[in-house]
Amino acid sequence: MSEKDSVKFEEAHTRGEDNSSPTAQYKINFYGADFTLEVLNNKLNSEEIIIPKFQRKFVWPLKRASKLIESFLLGLPVPQIFLYREEKTQDLLVVDGHQRLRSIQCFFSGTFDDGRPFRLRGVKASWEGKDFEHLKGTEQRYLKNSVLRATIFEQTDPKDRTSMFEIFNRLNTGGMPLSSQEIRNCLSGGKLSELLHNLNLNPKWRILLNTPLPDRRMRDVEMILRFFALTESWESYTKTMRDFLTNYMADNRYIDDEKTQRFIALFNEIIDKLSAEIGPPAFRLQKVVNVSVFDSVMVSLAEVGPTNVTDLPRKFRELLQDETYRDYVSSSTTDTDRVKGRIKIAIGKFS
Repeated sequence: MSEKDSVKFEEAHTRGEDNSSPTAQYKINFYGADFTLEVLNNKLNSEEIIIPKFQRKFVWPLKRASKLIESFLLGLPVPQIFLYREEKTQDLLVVDGHQRLRSIQCFFSGTFDDGRPFRLRGVKASWEGKDFEHLKGTEQRYLKNSVLRATIFEQTDPKDRTSMFEIFNRLNTGGMPLSSQEIRNCLSGGKLSELLHNLNLNPKWRILLNTPLPDRRMRDVEMILRFFALTESWESYTKTMRDFLTNYMADNRYIDDEKTQRFIALFNEIIDKLSAEIGPPAFRLQKVVNVSVFDSVMVSLAEVGPTNVTDLPRKFRELLQDETYRDYVSSSTTDTDRVKGRIKIAIGKFS
């Protein structure tokens, strides 16, 4: 995907003003666990250990995955993995170690995700070209009983999941850092995540963003998440926006069917109205997308009711001419008073 396929945002919204959490300390319980590879493989197959659906795909080349298996066969140490224990389900969510765990699982199964056979390459001559079934019996048992250490942690205070986000962000620093929404998809994959990605393909939504393809860094997906989160609880919003969205997505990852259908209908109804009556300028203060204009317009229309708003183009122009509103969507845009303030102004204009 080329740069022209990415959504263009106002510079004020790409400087990371909401990039870090407050300086409050976390209270985290953590402990080490030594799992045999056989146990890890069984837990992966039974989905007791979960690699989130939207986490990055298995990308290790064959030789690198083979070297990992060879390290176990040689009895060499392998870097530990990090798992987050979810309080409600007691599932173990992979925070760091995706590629190592998938290499182990694929070798035991004999094939990669794309169906290619997993035969060792670039290893000692006695193992070269062999899959698990063609190792000696003693080597199979040795591999099954090899140990990979895991650090398992759970957050006890504050009562949210923000530490999981912080740890993931700090551990996954290789290559291009993940965006906030990419991390949320990794850590809180589920029905809500699927809903966001499906709505992001709405053709009229794509026209309003002025790009036919989804944004490479999922900023458009994050906008839809922001709309749902603020629609439900904008009056109780507190900074930071990043943690607000992270906790909302985690709390609603298994969204029920009734709420899903309500969100689909509301989102599509508002997008239809904006597309028909305003078009691409709907989320813009100037020439590019302004996320604060987006959230205030979308949430206020949800509050008032799209069908209750008449003469929308005129009211939208008046909104953009309001000096206080322009200030609220131009600087310190995730401060609590500014998020609430711009939504209140927009509700007043559309009412």
